[in-house]
Amino acid sequence: MALKSNNTAVAVAIQSVVDAFTAPTTPADLMPVSNLKLDIAGVTIANDEYTGSPFKNADSVAGKKVTLSYTIKLRPPGGVAIPAANAFLLGRILQAAKFTEVRTSAAIPVAPEAVSAGTTTGATLGAGAAATADLYKGMAISLAGMGTNYKERMSAIRSYSSTKVVAFVETFGSGVAGNYQIPAQIGYMRDVSSVDPILLSQQVWLDGHRFDLVNCRVTQMTSPVPTSTKDQAAYPEVNVTFDATISANSEQATPAVPPAGTIPLYKDGDGWLAGVRVGLKSFTVDLGIQTENPPNPNKVDGVDAAELVGGVAKVQMVRQKYRPSTIDTLALADAQAYQPFFAQWGNAPGQMVQIVVPDGRLDYQNPDLGGNIIMENGDLLIDALSRGVCINFPY
Repeated sequence: MALKSNNTAVAVAIQSVVDAFTAPTTPADLMPVSNLKLDIAGVTIANDEYTGSPFKNADSVAGKKVTLSYTIKLRPPGGVAIPAANAFLLGRILQAAKFTEVRTSAAIPVAPEAVSAGTTTGATLGAGAAATADLYKGMAISLAGMGTNYKERMSAIRSYSSTKVVAFVETFGSGVAGNYQIPAQIGYMRDVSSVDPILLSQQVWLDGHRFDLVNCRVTQMTSPVPTSTKDQAAYPEVNVTFDATISANSEQATPAVPPAGTIPLYKDGDGWLAGVRVGLKSFTVDLGIQTENPPNPNKVDGVDAAELVGGVAKVQMVRQKYRPSTIDTLALADAQAYQPFFAQWGNAPGQMVQIVVPDGRLDYQNPDLGGNIIMENGDLLIDALSRGVCINFPY
């Protein structure tokens, strides 16, 4: 009987020791994925020995290079409270891509309190906020006076000072007033320190053929977020690729992957660039990760587990073009000053996604007259700043 593509499953565990496979637990560690590709490529050496005939001997097979890639739907954790530390499966993938998991289990402050000195782009928080610079940078904040429901009140923090002065990623129509709270949330903040990100162990089932993969290192991650319209809808996703080593393979029935809940679509939300609300057709966060395998003849494959050696992040955007009086992208690119980017979608606690770039530099943008509506596309360049990319799931 032929093997069926849909009888595929993936389980993910955080690996605590290099080269030591950590077995995931099923069903808790089973993660819904799509577009899976397990590439086992032979490493060959051309045999240049003379054979005494016009024909040469075939290449020698020296080893194998294993690459795993798949797509994950950008789905919030759900539930009524934030997940336990390291429990959110997508969060494990993000941590392996050099994000730090930041858990805020209770609102700050516990009871809402008033802001002061509010402007259209900032305010001063009250006594319940800590006097620690950058502590809340990139996080979600609820502003009771700036909306009539959960979604409208939710914004994000661009910067935060030791004097409790906060700058927002949005420009409001009037000065910020009323109460605020930093809601319970689980966030993933890009870390630019020299500490290596975590490794993962993964099990992959291909209709009864199980592969145990050790030393799974993220080598590429992009997150495409298309706007869903009345003409066409698509899921926000995370595309990830790993360098890996096969620890074992065996026959085992593919386990059933539990449903993981609804996936909010990018619409009825927010799209902001440089403090201006813009009509995004799509955007993609590209982490630009670079990895290498250090040579080591003591290892079976002749190399150590892959290590992160660099990366340059950016946001690629396609959006409506505007006149300069609305947003002058040419002037912004000329100036090369930092500008915020903010996207938010979903309507309820545990069902909302935020992507925050507190500071990026706009590259030159290209007008696109290929359709009836003039669009503009180009990149927002992200320097090596702490919390330069933040992905939040507010509660």
